[in-house]
Amino acid sequence: MTGRINLVNTGSSSGFIQAENGVRAHFDTSVLLAYDAARLAVGQAVTFDLKGGRSFEAVNVCVQRSLAAVPSEQSRPDSTHFRYMGFDQRANMRAYRFERTSPGHATRMFVLTTDLALFTKHHVAIQEGPALCLHLLTAELDTPSAAAPRLPQSALTDQDLLTHLASRPVPATRRHPRFVPRRSAHATRHKPS
Repeated sequence: MTGRINLVNTGSSSGFIQAENGVRAHFDTSVLLAYDAARLAVGQAVTFDLKGGRSFEAVNVCVQRSLAAVPSEQSRPDSTHFRYMGFDQRANMRAYRFERTSPGHATRMFVLTTDLALFTKHHVAIQEGPALCLHLLTAELDTPSAAAPRLPQSALTDQDLLTHLASRPVPATRRHPRFVPRRSAHATRHKPS
């Protein structure tokens, strides 16, 4: 879907998007790519996916390019960025599209496809797909031996999802105070003999 940022609350790192079809959806800035969060402003054009529930929630929010201002971090010659451009889906196959920009080089498109059954098999939420793909692409870019991350068209594998699961932080276990049963009033009464 497409729309515009309607409200940004910097205190709570959230806001609202007014979609072109009239739907108003809440979003949290954690669903934005890091370099998009810095450019977030009321009126900014965005694309997003809509997650249902009691109220609409925007996920996979992607700030649309503006030809005017380019963030200073992109002006460094060694900076290369991937930008999530959305997905296409046919039956149970989803293709996540990314654009790689690097100053002084032509923009290059990358497509990572996956069978959605892998997400179900490994209990990974479908909303994690873009972040997982982005992580894989940037990790390969950071590897010195990789001249180019993945082929322009490749597929997420079973091993990619297992690696993703292994990289998740282990949830902290909640410590409960030791349960000590109370003696009831009935247990302390003595029966007359």
